[in-house]
Amino acid sequence: MVLNRHSGRTSAEYFQSALLFIFEVAALCLPGLINQGPLVYPDTRSYFMGGRAAIEKAGGLFAHHGGGGESVEAAVQKARGVRSAFYSLFTYIPAVTVSLWLVIVLQAVIVAIVLRSVFRLAVPARTGWQATGSIVTLALFTTVSWVTCNVMPDIFTSIMALCIAMTLVYWHELGRRGWFWLLLGIAASMVMHVTNLPIALGLLVVGCVTIGGHLWRDRHRVAVVVAAMAAGVAAMLVVGVVGFHEWTITPQSPPFLLARSLQDGPGRLYLLKHCPAIGLDMCKHLDKLNLTTEKFIWDDDGLYSAVSPQEEARLRAEDKRIYVAAALEHPWMQASAMARNAMLQLVRFGIYEYYIPSWATYSASDMTLHIPAQAPWQTYVSVVEYCIVVGGLGFIAYAWRGLPRPLRQLAIMMLATVLLEAAAGAISEPVPRYEARVIWLIPMTALLIWFSKRPGWRLDRA
Repeated sequence: MVLNRHSGRTSAEYFQSALLFIFEVAALCLPGLINQGPLVYPDTRSYFMGGRAAIEKAGGLFAHHGGGGESVEAAVQKARGVRSAFYSLFTYIPAVTVSLWLVIVLQAVIVAIVLRSVFRLAVPARTGWQATGSIVTLALFTTVSWVTCNVMPDIFTSIMALCIAMTLVYWHELGRRGWFWLLLGIAASMVMHVTNLPIALGLLVVGCVTIGGHLWRDRHRVAVVVAAMAAGVAAMLVVGVVGFHEWTITPQSPPFLLARSLQDGPGRLYLLKHCPAIGLDMCKHLDKLNLTTEKFIWDDDGLYSAVSPQEEARLRAEDKRIYVAAALEHPWMQASAMARNAMLQLVRFGIYEYYIPSWATYSASDMTLHIPAQAPWQTYVSVVEYCIVVGGLGFIAYAWRGLPRPLRQLAIMMLATVLLEAAAGAISEPVPRYEARVIWLIPMTALLIWFSKRPGWRLDRA
């Protein structure tokens, strides 16, 4: 992604730039180097197997009368659309053709390119080695390297947020090539995880508010973001229609809302009061109302993963109906639970769920994960992460008054990303990994502001 035009550079300068870039990528891969392999999470295997199912489905579409059609269809249905087919392919193809290492190296390359672009636009007066030093600092002291080295789609939430912010804030500095790459970056990042779409919508709204009265004049930058989001939605719809025969971006998505409502209380009270009169399938499982969201959906001894595919479909159909009815019947309980979950999500962002050591053994047909218990040192490192984030917020507040407008807009959008991620926790399970994937944007913003405040570095922007 080349966002600024450069001319007259010597071969030595290109060589130096390449060396600095390699150094940045290596720093972003540091947790993987310490682990002696990519970090894996229990969901990593689901993405890997989803990639295999997607390859088989694609092969079946091009085969005229090949055998095994029913088994391919069963594999695709078992994959469930909640796992992005795009990140599944992003995981599976590099792993089986080269190595699982290639997945995190590609992620590190993308992150380094995006961060270089952000620094080039926000603090254009700095030199190459200073940007490299900043990226290495972020890799060493924030969660960005941990998220990058985890074989999960989490890093693409931050990449998407940065691409949207660069498009809306630095439109005039980009040029047509920059617009194209950012459009591609937004669309490609959005399809990597289903929660990226609502976060993108929220960021678009925040960005339009920061533009203010110049919204019509700056409509082209907004149109590019909207076009990128539309392309992402279209791509996800194609997966839903072709792979699952459903016009939805979340085909066969488990009943997350139902599970969350049961754990928070409204769903449990609603079903106990109205069953069996309402005639729902959930009324057959009143002995399962005290399960956690994780156990309800994923455990074989829970509920959703233990029933037949036909009953799974019926539970999915009841998901939103029960959630809405229970929330209307117990509005205060639902509102307080959502506020509590969002707050928990906001303040839980350590590296607790990035396991060292962890590793995967795999073939083209299967993957086995090895994830021991969390090491105590990860708790100590997480304390440092909290201190850095709090310090970054304090510095942003201290320096706010004298910030140029573009940098202030960028800061608002980065803070909004963190809050939007926390808001997603209101209706999902608050887990450290979700907030950790975006919390590093706060120290990054503080670093940009610090550079702009240094003598001789102050930006002279309208």
